[in-house]
Amino acid sequence: MTYPTLKIIHITGLALLFMGLTGVLASKYAGESTIRKRWLFHASHGIGMLLVLASGIGLGLQLGVTHPAPFWIIAKFGIWLLAGSAMILAIRFSRFAAIILFYFAALVYAAAWLAINKPSL
Repeated sequence: MTYPTLKIIHITGLALLFMGLTGVLASKYAGESTIRKRWLFHASHGIGMLLVLASGIGLGLQLGVTHPAPFWIIAKFGIWLLAGSAMILAIRFSRFAAIILFYFAALVYAAAWLAINKPSL
């Protein structure tokens, strides 16, 4: 795939991932407790995670990244892991919705900063 196509898939995956997270957070905050009514948000999060990982690997290959991976790629993988585990925060700690939303925004900011600046150690 071409680089622009992979970037579009990556950004779409990012949108799905965080729509899923905020949807679960909002429904739990509103008092909805059954997973049956939240399944769409869980599916959105999972599909978004898959798209972000697959397109991220493709983008790295397009950029010619070799072993060992540079710091910014390792950091973005760490952010991907944090975004994946953020579903637990959204489900269990929805009473702290404002703090969790700030955490979600911080993850997006950090990932965008790393993608734009590509720092090395």
